[in-house]
Amino acid sequence: MQKRYLYALLFAVPGLFIALIIAFLAFGAAAGFLWLFVFGDYSWPDSYGNTLPLLLIAAFLGLWLASIVAGFVTGKKFEAEPVLNNKHVMISVALTIVPILFIVLHQLNVGNLGPPTDGQLCRDFCLQKGYSGSGMSPKNSGDRSCFCYDDSGQEILQVPIESILPAE
Repeated sequence: MQKRYLYALLFAVPGLFIALIIAFLAFGAAAGFLWLFVFGDYSWPDSYGNTLPLLLIAAFLGLWLASIVAGFVTGKKFEAEPVLNNKHVMISVALTIVPILFIVLHQLNVGNLGPPTDGQLCRDFCLQKGYSGSGMSPKNSGDRSCFCYDDSGQEILQVPIESILPAE
């Protein structure tokens, strides 16, 4: 295999994850800018419902394609050398693992992976009992209580979070 294609692959794999992260950051920045400085809390035009996801896709594909092209050009420069530089392979592996760890740690932090948080358990408990809302006591209070609210926002039920923890 020619080095230009091998380096394109070495750049493409980590480039996939790095482009994904940067595209989501660009999407969030664009949505935040539009919310803070352009539309605010008023209703947004329907066209932005399609434009922002297209921005996400375009940024992702553009960045990923740029990483593949950069790998192709870099590989073309190294074709004269007889062997593949193991240091370049290790850098590619590291640049693949780090963004994946970043994504996994972020998902763990927001509660999408791992055991449900106390707030999620409280929400599920109150919804199951037919209440409209739920809340937790402040974290720095030392009290781990779940509060269930009715339609008018009045506290109806207070339950210690330990009593609604799933049995293990």
